[in-house]
Amino acid sequence: MSLPVFHCATAAEAVSGQVLTVGEDVAGHAVRVRRIGPGEQIEIVDGQGTRARGTVTAASATQMGLDIAEVTTEEAMRPRLVLVQALAKGDRDLQAIEAATEIGVDEVIPWAAERSIADWPAKKREKMAAKWEHLLQAASLQARRSRFPRLHELVRGTSLARQLSDTDSIFVLHETAQLRLSQALRDLGGETAGHDPTGDRPAYSAQPERIVIVVGPEGGISGGELEALDAVGARTVRLGPTILRSSSAGSAGLVMTQSSLGRW
Repeated sequence: MSLPVFHCATAAEAVSGQVLTVGEDVAGHAVRVRRIGPGEQIEIVDGQGTRARGTVTAASATQMGLDIAEVTTEEAMRPRLVLVQALAKGDRDLQAIEAATEIGVDEVIPWAAERSIADWPAKKREKMAAKWEHLLQAASLQARRSRFPRLHELVRGTSLARQLSDTDSIFVLHETAQLRLSQALRDLGGETAGHDPTGDRPAYSAQPERIVIVVGPEGGISGGELEALDAVGARTVRLGPTILRSSSAGSAGLVMTQSSLGRW
């Protein structure tokens, strides 16, 4: 059985064979909610790749002692996986980033596209960003991740293109695209990496810094946004013969990417 996992900002201070004292940020939830007491084992992660396993030596709602048995550090994987998620109504954008976190996304960019129905007004932007951040952390713990996704600041319209670079491989999910994402991902690996059958695009690097999946809003991505993304080397792709909602399209693309990279 897997051990309970808690977020602890000081997990990197854990040393095998020593007792680490953690505060209310861990103890409060572990004791009050999970009813964890002395003698039980738990894991703590700092969200930056550190994972420590230990046995509880003392527990209260404000403080907990952990006899550390093992400390490991998970290196960041390359290429990093990025989801650009357009804001969507009915919390579909939240569903999307939750599933993406469980699948293994490394970075999330919230996007107020020109045709997005939902929005983050200036007076609510900080609150909405905190909501997304909290969900990314909760989903990471559910998935037993030691590294949490990075949440970028909200971008609007064509300004999304300025957050991307020529070291990224960018795939824009679009229902009219002829190229399948599965084929585009195969082109990234091996001797065929970077080949473009149309001949009108620059070659892609076989080892991009990031693989970026762009999911548009319910109303679709505008022509101006597509032009701006095309200018930074983005390719429009489709997943398959069916049209997926905003809440599931990114997850499907990330699963295909993880499989193509040999991680799944």
